Amino acid sequence: MTTYIQQQQDNLPTTGLLALAVTLTIYILSLIEPCKPPAHITGLILLGGGCIQLLTGIRSQQQGQAYAAATLLPLGIFWLSLISYEISPQLGVGRHPNSITMFSFMSLWGLFIAILFLASFRQNTAIQILYGSMMFFFLALAMNHLRDDQVFLFLGCSVGMFASLVAIYMVIAQAYNRIRGREVLPLGERYDVITESDDSN
Repeated sequence: MTTYIQQQQDNLPTTGLLALAVTLTIYILSLIEPCKPPAHITGLILLGGGCIQLLTGIRSQQQGQAYAAATLLPLGIFWLSLISYEISPQLGVGRHPNSITMFSFMSLWGLFIAILFLASFRQNTAIQILYGSMMFFFLALAMNHLRDDQVFLFLGCSVGMFASLVAIYMVIAQAYNRIRGREVLPLGERYDVITESDDSN
């Protein structure tokens, strides 16, 4: 006999997900020349979004949500560090790092997201898609710093916007499902399959 047991989920807090979606979107827009917002606006949004993710990660740790804390705390640090790398030089503070430095920076964060992606297989499908697309986003932007043809920039920005939309969908789904008290908008719950032998004659 085969039985299906639903696994316990450790969903990301909606506040942190919303901040992640906003910071992802504004950073992607800052990379697209026709849509590029002013540097000080981008910096303020990244600063606010990074701080919100940091605070949400700390609160998640206090509530015993280790998975959410392990995600939001490092991502908050990433956005804050990105300000010094890319936004501050545009405001006349410091110099922009060279391509090798930015390649290494983005690659290391892509590796970190890859670790989160591998650890997400015990979570719902939406989280897996979010981490998978973010991993490709970071790695594509890393490759973009080594090439001048803008192909990886286009691919990275496209996948990054998809990841932002996934995060927004997760915010809406988690909030709506909580209000309704049941799963109306699916997040792709994962189940374990247990096969039990039938010893009856």
